[in-house]
Amino acid sequence: MDSIHYPTPAPHHGAVEICVSWLSDLHRKGWRNASLSLFTDLIPEQDRDKFANLDEETIEATGINMNEWLLAEGDIQARGGMRRINDYLLGPTGPQLSPAQRDWMQQLGQRPLRVYDVTDVVQGQQMTLCDALDQDAAPMVVRERSGTQNLQPGALLGCRVVRAGDHFEMSGCAYLFAPLNAPQVLSRLREQNQALAQLLNGPRQLGLVVMREWIQQWFKPAQLPQLIDHYSGEPMAMITDHYLVNDESALALTLATQPNIEGNRQEGWSRLMDCTDGQVRALVHINPGKKANQLELFYRTQRYADEGRLWFDATVGASVTFVKRAVQSTQDAVAKAQKPSARATSRKGKAAATSAPTLDAVTMTQLMTEAIHRFYAKWADEPIPALDNKTPRQAITTAAGLERVKGLLRSYEVSDVAQARQQGRAPVSYDFLWQSLGLTR
Repeated sequence: MDSIHYPTPAPHHGAVEICVSWLSDLHRKGWRNASLSLFTDLIPEQDRDKFANLDEETIEATGINMNEWLLAEGDIQARGGMRRINDYLLGPTGPQLSPAQRDWMQQLGQRPLRVYDVTDVVQGQQMTLCDALDQDAAPMVVRERSGTQNLQPGALLGCRVVRAGDHFEMSGCAYLFAPLNAPQVLSRLREQNQALAQLLNGPRQLGLVVMREWIQQWFKPAQLPQLIDHYSGEPMAMITDHYLVNDESALALTLATQPNIEGNRQEGWSRLMDCTDGQVRALVHINPGKKANQLELFYRTQRYADEGRLWFDATVGASVTFVKRAVQSTQDAVAKAQKPSARATSRKGKAAATSAPTLDAVTMTQLMTEAIHRFYAKWADEPIPALDNKTPRQAITTAAGLERVKGLLRSYEVSDVAQARQQGRAPVSYDFLWQSLGLTR
């Protein structure tokens, strides 16, 4: 019979448990008060009933995170005064710890809780982290088994990184932010980081902000991000101007004489513009309405809509009559689209029939490949917020920037694999982006 081989415990194993047990046994009241004080600081009274109703796994994770923060940076009333818990544990009257355990606890007190962009994952083994608040910080390869099983590049993770021998490990706490929450959380953390940068206890205060942000995501629904039109840089909106057609012949003749108009009455027209990046984009889609004598003009920004109506009314004159304008935010549109009863929306903004035929997998893959190649045609030389508004070509000149660019590429690939699975098509290859920068995986 083959023997079962269990992993050898690390030399520091058990340090946290020993310290928590020591505090609970010898300083029960002080430890309980410290825990309660942190709990009330992190979770407002109006959210405590919601917290009590969270699933067992989330409540347990919160307890682990809170205990570690107290051991690393908390205070306790003991022996007649307030003491920093980490210093007290490592003092002459603290619990008995091995040299490796003492080193682990000392590092907990020295290494702050930070937020990281996950740029690479080897599931069940390790991950590569880049400090999300310090663009110049060197990337770190961190060994982690269980935490990398379902982790993907592109995630935002709060943790404390500790050296263990010749490598880095997570200390035990983990603050994984939901994808929809991550951009807003990171924006707020950057503001707080700047405000706290000059304070002596700034890292400690920032750690508390990370904890609050992580806990609050369980109580507040994720806000859909504001979508920005790629070319104009303006907030996107779904704006439809509705018209009645008074003279079909005059309408068709007028639009046929316009040099930047393509299309016809049956399929709709598009008013095109030549952009400075070499691409051709539509300013407005002029779609057939729900009835034969109706017309719908679809715009993707408020400015395009306002300028477009002036142009259209002046161009087609009395051949149409304006009826109304319907405005829908992109957040509402996405939320509606996520409901099972939502109707699909065509490329030109017109609601598609639910019985419309679906594309086969090969055609869908081809269309998505062409669309992605067009969308990322200038990617290597466009400023990207995630790269501190540097272009990928500029960012790869440093080790930190190179890893961040690779992380972005990996996150694109992971996202497309998930979408391809849902759409029943093959994933799109992003090799062309790697090659545009001369990068290897």
